[in-house]
Amino acid sequence: MNRRDVTLALVVIVLTTTVGIMVAVPRIRLSHPEVSVTGGHLLAIYPCSATIRALGAHVSVTLEWADTNGLGVFDLRITNVDTRRVQYESLAQLTVLRTEANSETIRISTPLSKASVSILMSSSSKETLNMFVFGDSQGYQGGLEEIVRSANIYSPDFIFHCGDLTPFGQPNQYEAALSVLNQSRVPFFSTIGNHDVRLGGGLTYRHVLGPATYSFDFGHVHFSVFNSSGPDVEESEIEWLEADLENASDATWRIVFTHTPVFDPRTNGEHALPEETARRLMRLFESHGVDAVFSGHIHLFSSVAVNGVLYVVTGGAGAGLYASEQEGGFYHYVNVTIAPSGMTVEPILLDEPAMDRETLVIRSSDDCVVLTVADLSSMQSVEGQSAFQNQYGVWGGAGVYRGVRVSDLVALVGGMALNGHLMIIAHDGFAQAYCYSNVYPDSSWLLIQGEMILAYAYNHTAVPLWSEGPRVVMIPPDGEYSNDDCMLTSAPGTGWFEYPSAGSRWVRYVNAIEVLSD
Repeated sequence: MNRRDVTLALVVIVLTTTVGIMVAVPRIRLSHPEVSVTGGHLLAIYPCSATIRALGAHVSVTLEWADTNGLGVFDLRITNVDTRRVQYESLAQLTVLRTEANSETIRISTPLSKASVSILMSSSSKETLNMFVFGDSQGYQGGLEEIVRSANIYSPDFIFHCGDLTPFGQPNQYEAALSVLNQSRVPFFSTIGNHDVRLGGGLTYRHVLGPATYSFDFGHVHFSVFNSSGPDVEESEIEWLEADLENASDATWRIVFTHTPVFDPRTNGEHALPEETARRLMRLFESHGVDAVFSGHIHLFSSVAVNGVLYVVTGGAGAGLYASEQEGGFYHYVNVTIAPSGMTVEPILLDEPAMDRETLVIRSSDDCVVLTVADLSSMQSVEGQSAFQNQYGVWGGAGVYRGVRVSDLVALVGGMALNGHLMIIAHDGFAQAYCYSNVYPDSSWLLIQGEMILAYAYNHTAVPLWSEGPRVVMIPPDGEYSNDDCMLTSAPGTGWFEYPSAGSRWVRYVNAIEVLSD
């Protein structure tokens, strides 16, 4: 055999082998399946893969192909699970492709047109269940970081946020909270708060976290989560809750999570659900054997039993507190253990928030939000030329300012009364008081003072590169806020009457805005 014959023979062998391999491997279906999920939220779907967020200890996924010819192959990424305790059940072939801190990717292979997969998370103990519960971080991530660190050390079965993850529901605010919470190795579940639904934030919540109303079983405990983010609870929510609790009659324990409490534990407090709705819900809890109701909204810790139901308020994960320390006004989360012997609820102290120069607190007697410069820049802005006079009549600060109307910021905590006043405090402790007309100038004050804004950029340079911001700025039509203008737009006992300088009204390094009643 010559060299050419050998070459031809090798080619024939290779081709024959290749053909044999091609015949042995079944065709992969080109169509992607329909994906249905119970017990989880479909975050994303692609032709060959999907991402699902677990909303409990049991997630069921069904894949169904229209094309039945060939092998169905699909990758499923399951997030929000404890990968140390997760198990899978399916008649299809399953292969674990990748395991991360709180997610796992599996490949599903089946020659059938339909495949079902059950994702199960077991409890850390057959007899007890442990969870961390907290609420009202409202944009301050320091408390969440502490809670997640503790969860990764002590491994509760899950952690639960009782709502108000964000100051006012913007995508960047959800991203900031989730960047911390997604570091938890144990699942975290949540309910939606009144701050989370602001400015269209309810849609963002549902997109990234799932439905606001759901239930799940974890071990021998049934959990019901319902939406109380509005001024009142919708009738459909109450009907759903009643039906869900009726279906959970076999559970050993029944726990309810929501955002707004049914009553305010403070003396003469009025920061809870409407009285008629509250009475109806309390009767429902009692008649259906609910053991405990966890909520947030009021920034304190309280644990009160009424007619056999334990009502726990845990609103201390970072937002401004609503009570003295003796009345429960301290930063905390609660460590909850459910055992055959009973349930224990232990408040665990968190560090007080440490605010940096790029963080702003806005508070009233009933509400509080924590904002970053990124939050400010996401709001409707005002831009204008301005300058101010100091006590010697010298002009300074001339330039172009961009910021947010102070009235828009005050609206985030419920607005301001006509006879109220506003205190704006700098990071170094300097403070100025402003009246209603400063914040909401009428046509005559607009001609003198102009819009009152909190500026985050000066001459197109933003904080932190602009070292004097955030800063209060008045933007009159003529671009000059004089000492005479300051005198004409200062209420008695404030502003010019305390210190005759327009510049003193332009508070630098603003750290807090407080709405005060007269």
